[in-house]
This record gives sequence, C-alpha cells and structure tokens, in this order.
Amino acid sequence: MKDHRTDLRRAARTGQFILTSALGEKISAVEGLTLSGRMAALLSKGTAQGLSGDQRRAMVLETLRRK
Repeated sequence: MKDHRTDLRRAARTGQFILTSALGEKISAVEGLTLSGRMAALLSKGTAQGLSGDQRRAMVLETLRRK
C-alpha cells in the first residue's frame, strides 16, 4: 500500500500543486543545491517584513537587476 503524503497540497481553485519553501528546500537538497548567504539573507528579510510570495519574488528580481 502506498504511503499517503499529507504534506502535498493542491490549490483549491486551480488544482495545481503548491510548492512551499520547505518542500523546495528538500527538492534542492536532493539535487545538491543550496542557497547562497546573500539569497538566504534576502529571503529572510522578505519573510520578516511579512511580504507575500509575489512580493518576495519581485524583491529578488529587483535585487538581481541592480547587480
């Protein structure tokens, strides 16, 4: 019998899977990828400010454009 995964969720409206930060980190770890110190600090700052996912993505893109 297959294990039932309770940590996988789907969006109610679209039915698409929701990839959380924790699941993204697990997937990246399997691939051998890690966040740089600069990116980890930037994401932590966005989370501390209470930004939404879209706002954090915009902040990352803006930071990368300024480089």
